[in-house]
Amino acid sequence: MDFLLGGCAATCAGFFSNPFDVIKTRQQLHGELLQRNGQTPSPGSGASSTTTNPYSSVIRSFRSILRSEGVLGLQKGLVSALAFQFAMNSVRLGIYQTAENCEWTRGDTPAGTLLRSIAWGGLSGVVGSTIACPLYMVKTQIQARSHGKYAVGYQHRHTSTLDALTGIYRTHGIRGLWRGYPGIVTRTAIGSSAQLATFSTCKDLFSQFDWARESVAITAFAASMVSGFFTCVFMSPFDVIATRLFNQGVDANGRGLLYRSVVDCFTKTLRAEGLHGLYKGFVPNYWRIAPHTILNLTFWDQFKAWRDLYYG
Repeated sequence: MDFLLGGCAATCAGFFSNPFDVIKTRQQLHGELLQRNGQTPSPGSGASSTTTNPYSSVIRSFRSILRSEGVLGLQKGLVSALAFQFAMNSVRLGIYQTAENCEWTRGDTPAGTLLRSIAWGGLSGVVGSTIACPLYMVKTQIQARSHGKYAVGYQHRHTSTLDALTGIYRTHGIRGLWRGYPGIVTRTAIGSSAQLATFSTCKDLFSQFDWARESVAITAFAASMVSGFFTCVFMSPFDVIATRLFNQGVDANGRGLLYRSVVDCFTKTLRAEGLHGLYKGFVPNYWRIAPHTILNLTFWDQFKAWRDLYYG
């Protein structure tokens, strides 16, 4: 039941946060490996040397997507995004809740509890992202697709989630569906550790106050706001890397055209774009992570409260 509740909570949250996910993906891919001083892009990067950036801010990104793709463009990749959220978070939150139920996240001291929460948050994130990896890749590739001056990164030509999964499998086999896997594992391990550890710690802290004990939803909301901030700060560089690893084109052997590994992507991005490149899309990423964390973990706690109320 804990696994099902975790997946349902994340799916509900994913519907509201997906437009910011689309914007975040576009911003992370714009100017990929383009020197910040406007020089020619690195060989083979596929980056454009134009100085016009249709995704320079969240507001401009909304306008650009609405102008080029209409309202539905803001929910691009929604099917694969929701499928990813359910597959990944049913496992991730289910494992973490099981660990909490067994008190494996509890240490002898507050510091010990925090460290155990970080460890279980990371482990649950690794397992969940391993299972859901193909769906994240498809989500990223569909969200990145646009046309004309609004196109960023490598443009894949998938028509749907099913078309993408079957097409990748036919061309590159089962390994093709997990290409870029180290990127999402790193991203999710860092993000999940920060999210679940800070969420649990904040809930314990807030439970000392009367206002928090009176409402599960208010406590979860307050803890989620803090958790979302720390998650975004720690996860953003690895989120950029995961996006670029998954969206890059591949050769006939299924090898990436731009990056060989997480380290290679990190090094090339830092060298070409500086620290700014690793935090591209930070603002929409926060606007995605913060409400998603708030909705996801609030739904999760509320679902568990209803379960306990009706099923004991």
